[in-house]
Amino acid sequence: MAAQSTIRDVARVAGVSIGTMSNYLNGTKPVAESTRKRIDAAIEELQFVPNVAVRVMRGGRSHVIAFIVPDSGNPFFLEVARGIEDVAIAHGHVVVTCNTEGDLERERHYAKALSEMRVGAVIAVASTTNEKLLDTLQQSGVRVVTLGSHLPDHPYPAIDVDDYRGGVLAMEHLLERGHRRIAFLGAPEAETQIHERFAGCSAAYTAAGLDPDAILRVDAATNSPRARSAAARAILDLTPRPTAVVCANDVIALALETEALRSGLSIPDEVAIIGYDDIEGAEIAPVPLTTVHQPRYELGHLAAELALSPDYPVVSGEPFAPHVVARSST
Repeated sequence: MAAQSTIRDVARVAGVSIGTMSNYLNGTKPVAESTRKRIDAAIEELQFVPNVAVRVMRGGRSHVIAFIVPDSGNPFFLEVARGIEDVAIAHGHVVVTCNTEGDLERERHYAKALSEMRVGAVIAVASTTNEKLLDTLQQSGVRVVTLGSHLPDHPYPAIDVDDYRGGVLAMEHLLERGHRRIAFLGAPEAETQIHERFAGCSAAYTAAGLDPDAILRVDAATNSPRARSAAARAILDLTPRPTAVVCANDVIALALETEALRSGLSIPDEVAIIGYDDIEGAEIAPVPLTTVHQPRYELGHLAAELALSPDYPVVSGEPFAPHVVARSST
């Protein structure tokens, strides 16, 4: 019975038209909740399995949301992905994560493959993927939503976090604790966000009557653990060594903490560390990490809601406001 059930069988049992069934399966038009429940019950009763391949060949969209990230090993993105997945599952979609590593060739590969797959939507970390490639995806019919610092004149919605404000708060936190010889430890991924965070740090340093050019900066060459450790080591080897460090994200902050402890340094007495993201590992680190919190799950949840909204493209809302979570590392 299951293998032979057709869309007409489901429509008959659910008491709906073929057109309504098509709207339900393809997501082309909204379907009332009561109607969705009848269709769901009929699908379960008949064990109906839609032929996705046929739908795509006929010009429809697959029920796939692609999540494009610069570093799939960063726990921050795992929590964002969970928010996306919860919305996707509720709408009968699946999520595929694409890890670019900030490499243009990988970006091009994913843009081409996702266009050919006729995915329903792409959620991309801002500046993870070349803007022109995102434009190409949208022009092919893919719904695009970006996460992170919003660039002006984008033709698609963006879920913003005020990264500039986050950088200001991080620097003010260290300045209030008496630090003046402060470094910034950066990372290669999501350049727009990191640029904004560093700009916020510089603004707060300037507002304190200090020369922003005095902020020492080291960037990790890649997202690999080895590159993070090397950048952390370079910070600690500076002469004179900074008394405090603002880190572009928690992953690189934890790498710095590890290198500092290995060197026998006391945290925060000899070097204070503040991260960014507030991943789960920050609180349980050997020295619990002070960090700038941003709402990981909520970012993904809202991005998926915008991507699947019947009113897409919708207007982007106000940026999420970050805040400092003070722990032992400062």
